Amino acid sequence: MTVKKQDLIGVIATRAKAIDFWSFMHYLPNPDPVLKKMGKDISAYREIISDSHVGGCVRRRKAAIKGLEWRITPTGNEKTDEILTALFDRLPISQIINQILDATLFGYQALEVMWENQNGLLLPVAVVGKPQEWFVFDEENRLMLRTKDNRNGDLVPEKKFLLATQQADYMNPYGRADLAMCFWAATFKKGGFKFWLEFMEKYGSPWLVGKHPRQAQSHEVDELLDSMEEMLGTAVAAIPDDSSIDMLESASKSGSSQVFDDFLRYCKSEIAIALLGQNQTTEAEANRASATAGLEVTLDIRDDDASLVEGVFNQLLAWICELNFSVETLPTFDLYEQESIDKAQAERDGLLVGLGVQFTEQYLMRTYGFEEGDIVVQEISPNLSLQKKGTDKVDFAEPIPKSIVDSIGEQLEVEGEPFVEEWLQTIKDQLSQAESLEDFRHQLDSLIPELSFAEYGKVMAWASTTAHFAGRQSVEDERTKSPSLAKRG
Repeated sequence: MTVKKQDLIGVIATRAKAIDFWSFMHYLPNPDPVLKKMGKDISAYREIISDSHVGGCVRRRKAAIKGLEWRITPTGNEKTDEILTALFDRLPISQIINQILDATLFGYQALEVMWENQNGLLLPVAVVGKPQEWFVFDEENRLMLRTKDNRNGDLVPEKKFLLATQQADYMNPYGRADLAMCFWAATFKKGGFKFWLEFMEKYGSPWLVGKHPRQAQSHEVDELLDSMEEMLGTAVAAIPDDSSIDMLESASKSGSSQVFDDFLRYCKSEIAIALLGQNQTTEAEANRASATAGLEVTLDIRDDDASLVEGVFNQLLAWICELNFSVETLPTFDLYEQESIDKAQAERDGLLVGLGVQFTEQYLMRTYGFEEGDIVVQEISPNLSLQKKGTDKVDFAEPIPKSIVDSIGEQLEVEGEPFVEEWLQTIKDQLSQAESLEDFRHQLDSLIPELSFAEYGKVMAWASTTAHFAGRQSVEDERTKSPSLAKRG
């Protein structure tokens, strides 16, 4: 079969030709399964953000991005770089990022760019997120604005609206909303909380049971009931001497209450997993190991959100350069985390320098994140050196302060304790699941290879340094205490 070049050009599979597509509207409806099931628009998701747990997770997720540093890569033209940097310094970047990240919650977010002519340049002075309900997509997945004059929507002007979407594709240009994954959990949590309050009101307090003689008249029974009602409000009641009132408590109310508590916890767990990608760090029962694993999952989601934000700003930068500048290399908007210097390693390196160790420029750049040209390595005279006195005599120029040795020992204990506790907790969990001591011994043999000793290796480096300093300090103490040794030295 001969392939014709004209057959390779253009799109063949389109909605207009598809046998399963037919719409009386001129725009594509949102295929979100939750919204379709309820017959509602996307405003339904906005209501559940008022839930305390949903709102807390949303704030935490956005804060992970807003806490990052940002920069604009240079274009090669110094004047253009200065204008772009000054422009972004004036824009409320944190507020814009907050609006862009609504795309992760609702699937998509349109932001209108307000342009203004400044000194012959057409520059954005504001970027404002607009409600999702105002926008739809046409059959070619182009953004359209619904108005009073045309509820089916009109195509938006070029370079006027930025569009942020999460996992949007040809089948679903609206993107995938994370709030859809936790909508039912938040809804049932709200309903379950209501029933839990009713349960607590009904069974949380003891019941008053009045006893009356079998031959009592109906009005006497009513009087006894009235007395018990007054007793609930005033704790005082007057009853006949042949009647009695007892307090009864439900023996099973704690177990029934636990059912509600477990249900609400499950709903909260589902919400955290949907928005944060993990549940461990939001629960008090989480141990250090599970919390650390949860944070690693969150970093993956944070990186995806950062890419979404960078894509929107990069589109804005491309428009700015197209309208105003002629540059060979388009600038990019980068989000990055300011790496914190490992204090323990910095202290160790400083002490090693005091012993005479000289680090290369490559080591400092690799370890502390310096870039080429940031630092100049100079030779430093060590505080502690071996100085020859005569032919075979050496002397310590300066003794190591005992406070330094003590501080290193304390640091070693602080750094090593979490890893040891994590191992012990893992072993305890395994012991609780073992059927016998023999079974536990076999499980322990298979468990040990799975324990992570990588981080502990760093602590052992501290131990080696401590032992080295302790040895030198011991020699110095002996030399100071023994006059004969000092003379021989």
